[in-house]
Amino acid sequence: MPAPRLASKLSHVHLDGRTLEGGGQLVRIAIGLSALTGRPVSIDHVRGNRQGKKGLKRSHAAAVKLLAEISGSEVAGSEVGSQRLEFLPHSPRTRSGPLLDLSQVTVKSEYDINITTAGSIFLVFQALYPYLLHVGSRTPGSFVKVNITGGTNSSHSPSYDYMSQVIVPNFAKLGLPPLSVILHKRGWSSGPIDLGAVTFLIHVLGSRQSSDKGEEQNESPEKRRTTEPFYTFPLMNLMDHKRGKITQIDITVLAPDITTPNANLRDDDVELTARRFIEESTLRSLRRELRKMDPSIFKHSTSSPPEEDPLTKQSSQNAPVPIKIHTSESTQHRSHVYLLIVAHTSSGFRIAHDVLGSVGGNRSAKPRNKGKQKQRPAQANCQNADILSGAADLVNRCVKGFVEEIANADPDEKPTSNIKRSCVDQYMRDQVVVFEALGKACRIDGHEAEVIDGILEDERAWTLHTKTAQWVCRQMLDA
Repeated sequence: MPAPRLASKLSHVHLDGRTLEGGGQLVRIAIGLSALTGRPVSIDHVRGNRQGKKGLKRSHAAAVKLLAEISGSEVAGSEVGSQRLEFLPHSPRTRSGPLLDLSQVTVKSEYDINITTAGSIFLVFQALYPYLLHVGSRTPGSFVKVNITGGTNSSHSPSYDYMSQVIVPNFAKLGLPPLSVILHKRGWSSGPIDLGAVTFLIHVLGSRQSSDKGEEQNESPEKRRTTEPFYTFPLMNLMDHKRGKITQIDITVLAPDITTPNANLRDDDVELTARRFIEESTLRSLRRELRKMDPSIFKHSTSSPPEEDPLTKQSSQNAPVPIKIHTSESTQHRSHVYLLIVAHTSSGFRIAHDVLGSVGGNRSAKPRNKGKQKQRPAQANCQNADILSGAADLVNRCVKGFVEEIANADPDEKPTSNIKRSCVDQYMRDQVVVFEALGKACRIDGHEAEVIDGILEDERAWTLHTKTAQWVCRQMLDA
C-alpha cells in the first residue's frame, strides 16, 4: 500500500524565490529540507534576483530530478527555465522528530548524475548531501557513492580544491561523518567548455542511538530493518570553537604554461610561464602582507617546512608562518585560471579565499582566415602584457580577500568585545547554516546550543548567502 500523501499532514511552505539573495541556493536548501522532513514546498519566481535568464538552470534541474527520484517525491515545474517549482514528498516523519521515517525509505548504494553543461558539481551535491547523510543508513554498505559529471571550476560556486581542502576538513571538525571527494577530471565553465567528473563517498550519520548497545548488537538483521532507527545531526554552535592562530598557509595554482615577456630575462634557468608568475607573485604578495598584520594572529614555528622548492622555502623564512605550494597544475587555456589560498589554524579549521579568472586575451575572438597566421610583434607584446596584467589582478584580488578573512577583527573593534568572528571563512559560513538548523531541530530532548561565556557571533561577517540560507531553514523547519 503506498505511503499516504503528506500534504494533508504537514503545512505546505510557500517561498518567494526573490527573497534576499534570490538565487539557486534558496532552491537547493528548500528542496533538500523538503525531502528530509517530508514537508511540501512551492517556490515562485525561481532565481528571481538573477540577471539575465531566470528560472532553473540545468544543474538545479538535475538536483531536483535526482532528489525527487531518491525520495519518491512528486515534482512540478522541474524543467530548465521553470520559474515555479513544487516539491511534494510522500514519506512520513518519524514519531519523535522532524525528519522522515527511515523505515519506509529505500536508497541505492550508488547514483550517477550527468550535467550536460559545466554547471557546478558541488552545488548539485549541496542539495543532496543533507538528505543522503540521513537516509544513507538504509544502504547495504557504510556509505553512499555519488558520481557527478559537470563543472569542477565554475563561477560563483565552490571548486574541487576548495571542497577538498576546506569544506571537507571543516565539516569533519564540526562533527559530520567522513566525506571523501575523488577528482577524476576537471571541468571548466569559462573558455572552452570542458566537463569534469567527481565521485563522492558519503559516510552516513552515526549508528542508531540505544540505551543498551549490547541489545542492539544482538538484534537480528530482520528486526534492524523493520525497526525505526533514530539518527541525528550533530548540534553545531560555531561559537563553541575558537578560531585559533594561523599555523601554515597553502597555495593552489591552476594556470596555463604560457610564456610571459620576462621569460628570457631570468638568471635561474626557470622559464617564467603564467603559472610560475602567479606562484611567485602570490608568495611575494603574501609574505609582504602577512608581515603587516598583527603578530598575535600567527602561531610561530621554529621548525622549517619540508618543502624543497627554493622559492617556497625563501617565502617561509621571511613570513610569520610556513607558506607552501599545495597544488600547481598546468591548464590548457588562458581562461582556465584558478587561485586558492588556505590557512590552517591551531584549532583545526581551514580559512580560505579563492578566485577564478583569466590571464588575458579575447576568449571569444576567432581568426578571420583559416590556417596559421604570422603574429606581428606589436600584437604579441600586447597579448603578453595582457597575460601579466590578468595574472597580477587575479593574485591581488585573491591575496586581498584572504588577508581580510584571516584578520581577527576590524581595527576599531574593542579587544574585550564579546562579539567575535566565527572559526570559518565567509563562504564556508553559509555552507554550515543548514546543518546548524538541522542539529537544533533534531534536539528532541530540548537541549540547545548554549552561548559560551556570553560570546556572540559577529553578524557583520555574514554574507547575503548566509542570511538567505538562515531564512530558508526557518521557513522549512519552524513548523
